Amino acid sequence: MSSARSIGGGEKHVVDLSNELSKRGHDVFAAVVPDSPLARILSQVPSANIREFPLRNALDISSAKKISTFVRENDIELINAHFAKDYPVAAVAARLAGVPFVITRHVLFPMNKLHRVFLRDVRYVTAPSNAVAKNLRDQGLFPDNKIVTIRYGLDVESFPDREAMPHTGLCIGSIGNLDPVKGFDALVRAAQIVTAENPEVKFKIVGEDRSRDGRNKEELLNLIRELNLTESVELAGWSNSIGDVLHEFDLFVSASRSESFGFVIAEAMLSGVPVIATETEGAKEIISDSKLGVLVPIADSHALATSILDLLSDDQRRGQLSKYGRTHIAQNFSLTKTVDETEALYRRVIDSR
Repeated sequence: MSSARSIGGGEKHVVDLSNELSKRGHDVFAAVVPDSPLARILSQVPSANIREFPLRNALDISSAKKISTFVRENDIELINAHFAKDYPVAAVAARLAGVPFVITRHVLFPMNKLHRVFLRDVRYVTAPSNAVAKNLRDQGLFPDNKIVTIRYGLDVESFPDREAMPHTGLCIGSIGNLDPVKGFDALVRAAQIVTAENPEVKFKIVGEDRSRDGRNKEELLNLIRELNLTESVELAGWSNSIGDVLHEFDLFVSASRSESFGFVIAEAMLSGVPVIATETEGAKEIISDSKLGVLVPIADSHALATSILDLLSDDQRRGQLSKYGRTHIAQNFSLTKTVDETEALYRRVIDSR
């Protein structure tokens, strides 16, 4: 279940997990909202298994009843809800259908204390990182034995070696929704410092503004104009080919103020792009050693700029980060490992009914 209306790291996880489970021979079904962006990329899930429900809010009992009927009609054995407002709906649907349910918590934001009541029958709460798992334990809403870390995984084979791809230019790239939490304002200020020393460097920010009034993009554009960076910093809009975009970058920068995991950080590393990231909980979990990437303080444009200039002038260091980063992600954050662990958890839940 996911009522998400846009695609981010959590939604990529839902899609990758569903597609891979389908490829392994499981009957996977998806409950999504009308016009869901997930539906068109659930390529391995039969279209007949994808059903739209209103999923208007956490108290949408009508959707819960319809989902419970859908579950019974298709002999579905387990429900996994992925979006906060879907958790209570999943709990009601599971109870009505007589099946167990689990939830996946994709973010670090605190959960509502009412979830303790709504989700008292949840079998497991899965977290994509140890940071999220710790956050859940600190809130004390669920027994510790119900909280399980299953990290996001990437399809290693779909990320070709960057050395085999054509690549030119001095391009510093970043990817994400144009939301203040992503810290693009700090990156733009760092760009001013970098380009003052090396005018040839270009910055490319790939992402879309999901605010209703377009305010986030406009504020970034105003800052770019204010700092006279219109020739150096590009807001490139969204791309559905993130792998291709990453291969344009000499360095990838994550300037986020908060990351529960940092899916695109892992994608950049797997693509062989050296990474500089702020010290968010998610980034620190992925970049666990200085051989893997560079960590800088959050919201520190000067530290970002210094790290960018240092890496651009150090071919050997960039090569090291590229090599070790790719190997680290392939070995520790593979989609195969994620699906193996999720499959085992699902079996454990179903077998214990």
